Amino acid sequence: MATAKPYRAVSLSDLPNNFQLGYLNCEISLKCKQTGFKYFSEGYLHNVKMLKHVAEQTVNISTKCHRSQRKNEIPHSVEIDINGGQIDLSNCSCTAGLSGCCSHIVGLIQGLVQWQMMGLSEPPAELCCTSLPQQWGKPRGKKIKAVPAPSMIIVKPKMDRKRKPLKKSLIDNRKIQVKESDISYLNSLKGYPISYLAHNTAGSQDTSYGPFPLGSALSTQVS
Repeated sequence: MATAKPYRAVSLSDLPNNFQLGYLNCEISLKCKQTGFKYFSEGYLHNVKMLKHVAEQTVNISTKCHRSQRKNEIPHSVEIDINGGQIDLSNCSCTAGLSGCCSHIVGLIQGLVQWQMMGLSEPPAELCCTSLPQQWGKPRGKKIKAVPAPSMIIVKPKMDRKRKPLKKSLIDNRKIQVKESDISYLNSLKGYPISYLAHNTAGSQDTSYGPFPLGSALSTQVS
């Protein structure tokens, strides 16, 4: 015998008719409201999911919100639980969201209120670029990827360019290779500043130019 699923999909009509920011049990500043509205209106929110707990009759709404500063990191995870005339649970993966009240949560609630006022049955899918405000200030999520400096090519966007593109020209000019015995000798010079330069507890990382201390700029750029 198949067991009933604890959650089922719901629509915006399952939310209370007077759903508003007042359901959130916290003091919301004007700046928080403005920032939250920016996240909603400029398309930071995406992948909105709505589920209802069959037994407890609690509506669970979760979404992802692009970061406004660290664009190449994963989006924040936002979640709220609506039970009757209040929000029982609200959390976000950002630092401020640990208290249950942040601009990302406020943006989600403002979006739900707006979609409900528009008479929509479910949160809209991603709109085309002509239906949204300017997007050059919006984080682009996974489209930005970090690459090593040697793989970069600098060139002007011209078809009839005369100069060759700038490519990596980094070569290893170290004529003398540092040996383990040299590191041991430097470490033995206790009390001298040069001994700290040889102290390495973080390990090393193999790159195309040999091992470099883990966390150094060279280990990041030439790997």
